[in-house]
Amino acid sequence: MSRTQQEVDAPPGPSKARFGAIDLGSHTIRLLVGELQGGKRMEPLHGDRKITRLAQGFQLHQCLTEPAMGRSLRVLEDYARVLKSMHVSSVACGATGVIRRAQNSGEFLHRVHSSSGISPRILSEQEEAFLSAKGVLSVLPPCSGAVILFDLGGSSTEFTVFHPRQQDKLWCTSVFLGAATTTERFLIKDPPGTAAMNQATAHMASTLGPTLERVSRCAGDLSPSAPPLTLVGTAGTVTTLAAMKLEMTHYRAERVNGLILEKDWIAGKIEELASSSLEERRHMKGLEKGREDIILGGALVVHKILEGLNLDTMVVTDAGLLEGLLLDGAERILGLPKTLLGPLTWHTQKG
Repeated sequence: MSRTQQEVDAPPGPSKARFGAIDLGSHTIRLLVGELQGGKRMEPLHGDRKITRLAQGFQLHQCLTEPAMGRSLRVLEDYARVLKSMHVSSVACGATGVIRRAQNSGEFLHRVHSSSGISPRILSEQEEAFLSAKGVLSVLPPCSGAVILFDLGGSSTEFTVFHPRQQDKLWCTSVFLGAATTTERFLIKDPPGTAAMNQATAHMASTLGPTLERVSRCAGDLSPSAPPLTLVGTAGTVTTLAAMKLEMTHYRAERVNGLILEKDWIAGKIEELASSSLEERRHMKGLEKGREDIILGGALVVHKILEGLNLDTMVVTDAGLLEGLLLDGAERILGLPKTLLGPLTWHTQKG
């Protein structure tokens, strides 16, 4: 039986502790609250996501704009009230993507703390990749060979290559290429047109090409006998594509975790999106409201990754950085070692 709202808002019992995590991204801010049970099982109590478009206008002056910061501050103030009402003892807030690059990121983070009491920490590319991998592994079944994980955000894409049985060998990097920034730079028209699509694709090829070559070499080094290679994608674009394939009217993470997307299906969806107006996209099943303008740019990046790695399929996961932040924060408080495959497991009650 699922938890009632009254149970969620009630203070935790003496043997339980509640932890929170906030993923402060370039396009979306996400919240997750979990309750630790029995010292090793984490039950998700509450999750929320708000599209704030923090990266909107960044390309012009390399700064966060006042409207974008204002939208994000209001969401974080709301989240602070939720965390207080749920008696959360510890909150980990990771800032990524455009915040790493913005000239006024320090000013923005100071305003976040002043208005909400939340203290975001700018994650390095390596930290973000590690925490994303940690979150992904917490919900997927074991993989037999090397794993290539990509986390496609609004302004950047993080790649992590690892082998589940070789936790000390984790390679990661980041490319400043995301769904929102690609849209803002190339796909402004509605619909964008052939010339803009060609420009976006050419830019992606030149930006991603060298990184994908290194990713392939690293995966090969981890699995020299060439066992099955698994490509895993996470974050908003990837989960939205999964929801569109399932034609979901109400998003459910458990249906998305482990779903297989084919390169050919993505190519067909790109053609459909490129020929559709924003108004037509708003009526597509599974397409999250507020993502209709950037989904095409994101889908192009996903297809280019599959193409560059010479793969036909990929695995989708809803979990990633947010779950990794929460688990890592809880493990720090509990004095547990920092590992990719941590001792805490998720426990989801059946509704």
